[in-house]
This record gives sequence, C-alpha cells and structure tokens, in this order.
Amino acid sequence: MTILRSHLMLTLAIALFVNGLGSSSLLADDSPSHGTSTNHDHDAMKMEKKITDALASLSPEDRKQAEAQRFCPIMQYSRLGSMGAPLKVTVAGQQVFVCCEGCVEDAIAGGQETLKTAQKLTDVSANLAKLPANERAAAEAQKFCAVANKNLLGAMGEPVKLKINGKPVYLCCKGCTGKAQANPAATLAKVEVLKKAGMKAGHDHSDHNHERDHNN
Repeated sequence: MTILRSHLMLTLAIALFVNGLGSSSLLADDSPSHGTSTNHDHDAMKMEKKITDALASLSPEDRKQAEAQRFCPIMQYSRLGSMGAPLKVTVAGQQVFVCCEGCVEDAIAGGQETLKTAQKLTDVSANLAKLPANERAAAEAQKFCAVANKNLLGAMGEPVKLKINGKPVYLCCKGCTGKAQANPAATLAKVEVLKKAGMKAGHDHSDHNHERDHNN
C-alpha cells in the first residue's frame, strides 16, 4: 500500500510538472506580439538616436535649420539624419538640406521647386510639432492626407485625427472628414499605402521624379 501510494504521488507530481511546462509554453506563445511591439519601439529609439547623433555633427546654426526642415525635399519620407549627417546644398542662392549625396543633383536641378518644398516641409514640421510625440510619429509615418493624397499633413495647420474602425487616420483638414468616413475601407487602405511608401527598404533614387511629381 505504501509503495502504491508513493507511486501515485510520483505520478501526480510528474503530471503537475508537465502541466506547468505546458502553461509556460502557452505564456511563451502569447509573448511574440508583445515582443514585436517592444522590438518596434526599440528600433524607433535606435533610429531617433542615430538621427540625433547625425545632426549633432552639424554646426549649431546648420543643426537648427536641419531640425526645422526635418525631411529631405527630394525624398520627402526620408528624415534628415537617418542616412548620416545631412548635406547642405546651395540652391538658387539659398541653403537647404538633403538626406544624402544621391539627392544633391536633383535638389540643385529642382531650383525654386526645391526651395518651395523645403519651406513647406519646415512649415509642416512646425505644425506637426504641436501634436503629442506618439501622434506626431504616426502622422509622419502616414505623411500625406488619407483623402487629399497630395496634401502633406501639417500643410494646412495641425492635422485632423479620426478613428475609423478603431484605427487612427490623419487628414489635412476638417473638410476631408466626410469623405474619409463615407468609405472607411478605402480610407484605411489608402493609409496603409501611404505608410508603406514611407517604409520602403533602402533608398531608391529612381523614385525621385515620381515622388516630386506626386507632391506638386
């Protein structure tokens, strides 16, 4: 009887141990989504540090201008500093910053259009700076209005934020609200297209003319 009882207790202990491992496995299976979010935040922090370090290599005056402009006038999704120290270029007698050497020729060739874009980006960045940090990041990721797709968010003042099916959507102005809400699926699909455009791997200069035409 004692031996039988000991055997039963051992069996029960093994079962509890196995069940405990199973619970741990289940918990581990739940972790990837949390881990993905953590990794995304970590990558964003690394990129911000890279940008900060790159801008720190500029003179105080140049850094102030680059921080105000924030984005390259040629590759408008490209944050100045994301590809190393931004380059100062003289265009029609004025100084602007571009993200890399590959944008220099296009910036000079663009002339007044480059200057116009750089000024627009400076104005846009000032308006986006009025948003909380997380909303500013989301608006910059979308970059353009979900309805008036050629309008930079911030070009008409502080962007309008909507929630469609629980997802944040940014518009250039209140006048776009009705259209955005009239076709939720199309609006959300456009937001994804805009965000993906800003997450392209690498820096394809064959897109320069396309992007400039898109924003004229």
